Parts: sequence; structure tokens; C-alpha cells
Amino acid sequence: MGAARVDLVVKNAKVWTRNGLIQGGLAVQDGKIAAIAHDSLLPDAGEVVDAKGNLIIPGLVDEHVHLGDPYEGPGKEVAVLREDFAYGTRAAAAGGVTTIIEMPDTVPLVTSLEVAKAKLELIKQKAYVDFGLHGGFTGTSDYRHEIKRLYDFGITGVKTFTCYSIPEWPPCYDGDLYEALKVIHNVGAVALLHAENDFILATNRKRLEEQGRTDIKAHLEWRPAIAEIEADHRMVFFLKQTQAKGLIVHTSVPEGIMEVKGARDEGYRTYVETCPHFLFLNEDDFIRIGPWAKWAPPLRDKARVARMWELLNFGYIDTLGSDHGPYTKEEKLAGVDNIWNTFNGASSIEATLPLMLGAINDGRTTLDRFIQMACENPAKLFGFYPRKGTLQVGSDADFLIIDMKAKYKISNDKSKSKCGWILYDGMTTKGELKMTFLRGQKIMEDGQIIGKQGFGTFVTREELNPKIIRTA
Repeated sequence: MGAARVDLVVKNAKVWTRNGLIQGGLAVQDGKIAAIAHDSLLPDAGEVVDAKGNLIIPGLVDEHVHLGDPYEGPGKEVAVLREDFAYGTRAAAAGGVTTIIEMPDTVPLVTSLEVAKAKLELIKQKAYVDFGLHGGFTGTSDYRHEIKRLYDFGITGVKTFTCYSIPEWPPCYDGDLYEALKVIHNVGAVALLHAENDFILATNRKRLEEQGRTDIKAHLEWRPAIAEIEADHRMVFFLKQTQAKGLIVHTSVPEGIMEVKGARDEGYRTYVETCPHFLFLNEDDFIRIGPWAKWAPPLRDKARVARMWELLNFGYIDTLGSDHGPYTKEEKLAGVDNIWNTFNGASSIEATLPLMLGAINDGRTTLDRFIQMACENPAKLFGFYPRKGTLQVGSDADFLIIDMKAKYKISNDKSKSKCGWILYDGMTTKGELKMTFLRGQKIMEDGQIIGKQGFGTFVTREELNPKIIRTA
């Protein structure tokens, strides 16, 4: 081999591109993709990796992650409870996620520029993968001023809850929500909407508690599909009235998907996210698994899950976020005898990729459709594209090497999350991640994290108007 012309060449692979698979490899220079070509046309390199005929796809962009760092306790001491940015981004690397976007419901809430800056200072030296930050607003926050300040800082997504979430984050009711969406439209940000009807939830919980219900099914009765369907309808209506760009997050009901599609067909910038648990689990699984699978919204019936797969393959679902929200084993076990005693959320960031690879191998969906939802579209929606979410010359060299034929067992023993467990423990799928590369540096190989803490960087918007892809 002659004098090195690029830093890295990966050869003997099947490289995913928007125009189909290329038998060959890719070259990396200064953290960027310098070439994608047949092996014979790739330049010399300082390092050569043999992909052994395996598949190369872009690193995942998980735009819905809760790492809980920081948490200011009652005495304002800074504490980290279930996860932190170091553990959470290690888990991301293990799951093939090379860019995360952290949700704003840490404490203090990221509803002001000052909090966003303080949070960034605290976490930026911990990250193993690249990261963005979402901001948020409540009915009592100074959203009229702070949304623009957060947007100018580099935050694209601005989240709120239409229902009670945690004591620090009460529901944002319609008056403030409508006003905030007008601000979001004027600024150019993206609204992130947790859509459940708070009045239905509150009434149901009061009734269930009066009845002394503490069983698993009480959670399903607390948060029925109608609460989500109504809120989806109302949120889409508000987005249309304000012309704000908005993403309905963690959608569990096909009715919500169709609400968003209807508005999109009319030309509005409405988008919808779902999560792997709403595709791979149903309410029967929740009754079997118990508090480990407690979410908001909850798991739905088998018919709705089957319909979600149909709508996914029609191209009606825009993004696939993990909604990674780990709680400790002790916190989850508290819900075994009383479901009210545990929180909503689960460790899941490491599971999205193996679950979806299994679905691709089983013919339930396509590789292209998965990459659209898990890589391209989140990068486009939040302004990271084409730096992130794709494999093309000039993009960051964030990519995965995957053996599509290997069997893979999801296991607590493999988890890199601080909480020490993963929802799908024991499930076997087909398709195994062998290596994760971030900006041309190998950060994970054969399940072992070899990247360095602090190598991950804060990423902000580059372009906000690329076309979101919705076709299979």
C-alpha cells in the first residue's frame, strides 16, 4: 500500500445508500466520508477495516432520549439517580445510536437559556456519542421569550405535556399551548407534543383509586386510547391553526397517525413519532411483564399494534425514537404489588436496532424504511441533515457494521445503562451490530465500548427544510 491518502478505509462491505446497496466500502478523512465506492476504487488509508461482507448503514439518530442528568434534589444538590450522560451515551453507542437528542425534563427543566447553558456545561465532557438538546415550555414558564432564546442557542425541538408528567412539569393547557405554538411558528422551531387528555386521565385515576385498584390493568384503564386519540386530534388542530411545525411524540394509536397524515396531506408541517415498544409489545405483554413495561401512553391491543405496522410500511410514521427512560430495578419493583408506585419509562436505547433488524429479516419491514425513520428523518426534522443521518460524501462518518445473518440475544448482562436492565431481556433476534463508528472513530466493537468519554460533541441545526421521506 502506498502513502496514506485518507485516515480510514472500510472495505468488503455492502454499503447502504439512497440509491441502493453498493458492494465495496467507504473512505474517511478528518471525520467525514470522503468516498463510497467499489473496493478497487477506494484510496489508500492509514487504517483499513475489513467488514467481512457485512452491511454498513448510517448511525442511528435517536431524537427521544431521557438521561436524567442533572437532577437537583430538594436541597438543590446536583444528583444523578437512574442514569447519567456518560452511562446513557455508552448505552447509545452499544445500540448503534451515534447521535441522541436529550429531552428537557431534567431538573431544573430546560425551559430557559440559563438552564440550557448550565446543563450543557455539566454534560459535555461526559458524552460518548454526539448529542443535541431539546428545550421545553410549561404554562408557567416565560415561553414568549425563552423559546426564541433557546432556539438561537441551537435547540430545535421544544416539548410540552398536555397532561401531568412529574411534579415539576404540570400539564400545559390549551390557552398557553395555543400561544406557545404561535411563538414556535414565528421562531421556526419544532413543537414536541406529548398528547394525552389530562381531564380524562385525572378522572380515571380518581375513580380507580377510590375503588382501591392497584393491579396492573389499572394502568391501562387509567390511560385509555380515547385519551390519546382526543389529544392527537386537538394537537393537530392547534398545529393547523398556528401553522407551527410539530411532532406528536411516542404515538401508540393508529388513529393518531391518521390525524397527522390528514393534516400533512393538506400541506401542514405535521409529523409523528412512534417507539419500538408500540410495535413489538401489546397490552397482553404488559400484563405479563408488569411494571417494567409501564409507559405513558401505555401499550395497546394487538389489533392496534398490527395496524401500526401497516401504517409504518405505508410511510405514514416519520420517526422512530426509543423514549429511553430508565429507572432503577428497585423503582420498578415497587410497582409489582401496586402499579401506582412505579414510574413511566424503561431502559430501551440498546434495543431499537436489534429489534428492527429482526423485523427486517422477518420481512415485516424494509431496511430503507427503517433508515428513513431512525436515521434520515430525525436528522432532517431537527436540522442535522446531511451532517447526520445519511451516508454520503461530506457527511459525518457515523456508521454501523452489521452482520445481518447473526443471531443476537438481548440481555441485561450486555446492557451499558446505569440502571442495569433492559426491557427486552432474553429476546433473541437476527442481525447483530459488530462495530459503531462516530466521525470515523471506532467507539464500539463486539459489544465492548472502546470510545472515549468526552468524544461526543454538541450538535446544532444546519438545515431545516430538507424533504422528510415517507415512502417505503
